Amino acid sequence: MLEQMELREADRESAAAPSTRPTVGPRLLVIDDDHLHRMIICRVAAKAGYVPSAAASYDEAAAMVQENTFDCISLDLSLGDHAGVELLRHFWVVGCKVPIIIISGCDDVTCGETAKVAESLKLNIWNSLGKPVNLAVLRDSLERLRAASNEAAADPQQSPQISPA
Repeated sequence: MLEQMELREADRESAAAPSTRPTVGPRLLVIDDDHLHRMIICRVAAKAGYVPSAAASYDEAAAMVQENTFDCISLDLSLGDHAGVELLRHFWVVGCKVPIIIISGCDDVTCGETAKVAESLKLNIWNSLGKPVNLAVLRDSLERLRAASNEAAADPQQSPQISPA
């Protein structure tokens, strides 16, 4: 009941204040099958200066990554019929090298195994956050990523792959 009320409130706020979303800035793809989590992560990202886009499923996310350019991706590891690790493999296949923030309610073993897969694929895992996500930590992570990206863009000698501090 409370979640439904929060969901309706989040939808109302998004519809009522589209001008609060940035139209210029780094693009973040939020991949989560839970509508409320997508809305919250998008809102935090917008406050951190990102232009968020959202995908609710493996298929939607895979298509968006192939059709668009993103500066960062947040990924839930549990996507209904698919696991987030399947998307990591897809990112590798399409050559996606952007920083990835894993936001998951999965246990530590699953997160650890996923990190090993990502490392073997040479993907850029920026951070891993548990659910329920601490919004202040998420915002700080996004802001640090944005600052690191700006520094990398200003220094052409720096490696294009960004890693967290």
